[in-house]
Amino acid sequence: MFHKRYITPMQLRPRESVILVENFDSMVLWYQDTLGFTVKKRFDEGFHYCNLENDAGIKLGLALASEMQVSPKDRPQNSVVLQFEVDDVQAFLQHIEGQGGSITGEASYDSNDKFWFGSFADPEGNPFWVVDGNCP
Repeated sequence: MFHKRYITPMQLRPRESVILVENFDSMVLWYQDTLGFTVKKRFDEGFHYCNLENDAGIKLGLALASEMQVSPKDRPQNSVVLQFEVDDVQAFLQHIEGQGGSITGEASYDSNDKFWFGSFADPEGNPFWVVDGNCP
């Protein structure tokens, strides 16, 4: 059975994924210094929001959780997890650990599909997955 593709005025287009943080200034610096993101726009009046982008074109937004009336609770249990690709998962996770992040899943090798994977959290506990370029 084929599904008909509809083009509507409500067609989705990509934007940045937004991470709600509690310590806005320190988290902006961590994403810059540790993950290599550059601040594209920053808003500090009326609300706190920062548009970040890295050299590969990944876009993230950071927003102050309290201003969004959100009180982050069990961050490792988030139902959405961002995933990044790196050349060397083991070296990347060592870098994260040395910069105040935490390793939530050690670098492991999937021998069936022949790729490395692992997981980490930023200093506030927001979870991420990381894989190498061989991940299907």
